Amino acid sequence: MNKRYLPAIAGLLIAITCMSILPVFATMPTFIYAAPTLTVVTIPQDDQVLKTGVMWLADNKADFGTGKGASLVSEYKILVSYNGVPIVPSSMYCQFVEKDKSEVLKLPQGPWEVLKSVPKDMSSLFICKPRWGKPGVGVLDVYYIGIGTAASIADYVLVVGVDYAVARSTVYGTEIQDLCILGWPVALDGVATSSGTVFLPNTGVNEPKPLYTNPLGGWRSCEDLALAQKNSLGVPIQWD
Repeated sequence: MNKRYLPAIAGLLIAITCMSILPVFATMPTFIYAAPTLTVVTIPQDDQVLKTGVMWLADNKADFGTGKGASLVSEYKILVSYNGVPIVPSSMYCQFVEKDKSEVLKLPQGPWEVLKSVPKDMSSLFICKPRWGKPGVGVLDVYYIGIGTAASIADYVLVVGVDYAVARSTVYGTEIQDLCILGWPVALDGVATSSGTVFLPNTGVNEPKPLYTNPLGGWRSCEDLALAQKNSLGVPIQWD
């Protein structure tokens, strides 16, 4: 064979080989790998209209400071799932941030800013405890263990965090919720409204527990009602 034709023949063979291989690569499926996801979903049960957890420090204003009739537990439905499958997390924690208000005197954002939010970490005043009905599905009880004073009346941010060990890795998930701590439950007229009583067995003695139809009454937000109750107790809005 004439050696002058060898480069041309080699180039033709390479072209034929590439044409036979490229369609195979073109039709190969593309795989997309999603990162593992740990999802937390909570639903407050105390006020399902305003979708917030609610506690109060006394049965009414007259008993405020005595702790009489206090309701210091809030309940949330909870679902924890890993890639869509309900699981019991390896560990869980709760963080609580009080969202108080203060008057703005220094460096306001504009003439419209009269009050500003002042977030404070108050996690040491609470305990949260999950109760699982089945893996990843149950209720989350939140307890207030602080002192029942007017300073505790506020709108709170609740953050529920979980983690789950997968092989040598740890996956994390978080959820945010509302928690309202009132001085006392109110109705439209500002007086506590009870729709009935449940009797609880306590060493053979029936202990009555009142049930309230609407702890926040007609107030549009926990923040507004908290400010109003503090004001009625003689606690002024702070200023910076």
